[in-house]
Amino acid sequence: MPQHTAAVDPVAHRDTLVEIQAAPGRVGVEGHDERELDDRSGRKELVLTFAEERAPARVGGERGRLALQGCERVTRRSEDIHGASLSDDVETDDRYAPFVQAPRVAALAAIVIALTACLPLSSPEPSQTATPAPTSARPRFELASYMYALQTKGRIRIGALDKAAPFSSRDPSGRYAGFEPDLGRELAKAIFGPRQDIDSVIEWISVDRSTAVAALTSLQADVVIARLPATKESAATVDLTDPYFITGERILVRSTESEIKDLADLDTKTVCVESGSGVDAHVADANDSARTLALDTYASCVGALQQGQVDAIGADELTLWGLLGQDPNTKIVGRPLVEERYAIGTKKNSSDRQDFLPFLNDWLAGAIRDGTWGRLYAQHIAPLSKETRTAP
Repeated sequence: MPQHTAAVDPVAHRDTLVEIQAAPGRVGVEGHDERELDDRSGRKELVLTFAEERAPARVGGERGRLALQGCERVTRRSEDIHGASLSDDVETDDRYAPFVQAPRVAALAAIVIALTACLPLSSPEPSQTATPAPTSARPRFELASYMYALQTKGRIRIGALDKAAPFSSRDPSGRYAGFEPDLGRELAKAIFGPRQDIDSVIEWISVDRSTAVAALTSLQADVVIARLPATKESAATVDLTDPYFITGERILVRSTESEIKDLADLDTKTVCVESGSGVDAHVADANDSARTLALDTYASCVGALQQGQVDAIGADELTLWGLLGQDPNTKIVGRPLVEERYAIGTKKNSSDRQDFLPFLNDWLAGAIRDGTWGRLYAQHIAPLSKETRTAP
């Protein structure tokens, strides 16, 4: 080493002397402490590696704490070196600059690398490829609910009519079709979730209007959607939902008729009815100024309307839909003379039917609100009624 031309004060230049010694090897108190810390950290790392196999959750936390301590040591070391750099004696001979600056630059570079490792990793950029949303999630219900019981069974039994188009009928393959079966399929989706073939979770039970209630009380069906009238008599035996369809006796007039729009417009008008149907009494109750003409068949009433012998035809709505098909130059008007409400029936509420009736009502209200009901009406009923409806 070249001779120093001036005296070196061991107190004023202690940082310089330590750094010069540190260049060839880790010498001095600072290097000794570092080795001690490294040895202790190494032993603790060995213990943690063994313990991690036994208790990974707790060891993970301990590893995080050690990493934080390491970062704190690196930060303190960077502060010490930075402080030493600021306190260097400006009068130090330039010949010692290479010995003083080189270790300092290397140490600072190492500190920058260590601090970078301690920084939290940035989150990766989100993928530009959209992840498809699940399409067949099964709804969740309380374990004690009847909906959960149906899920456990893997099927729902629905009573339906065989020969009542457009409400319900069987196509040539035997599959149920019409407004009510499709409403039943929507109910099955609400319980089991969307499926490629929703009929796979439906067991169809053939009923007619005289056996619909018995199918529920004898536990043959879970629900009946079969033009079941919402009457006090039915409600005394089974539970009934809010109405899913409201119909009744209405008036058919010629398409060019502009005066008759509702029951009040039947004053001094003649309404044709089928003998024995009882509609004539209902017309009289709705408007006692109206006249009625009873004929043997509704086909005869259509002929009388076409010839101008009567002003209107009174019948239940389903019958009038059929007459519209016979004479497209007619239309249905007015409110029902007598109203009939169809409801979904289920077994009386008991311990094994918990929450089922409220669920059915909530589901039905949702089907009306989201347009499902209106879509089914447009598909099955509107081609016959020539009307647009979005609610029962």
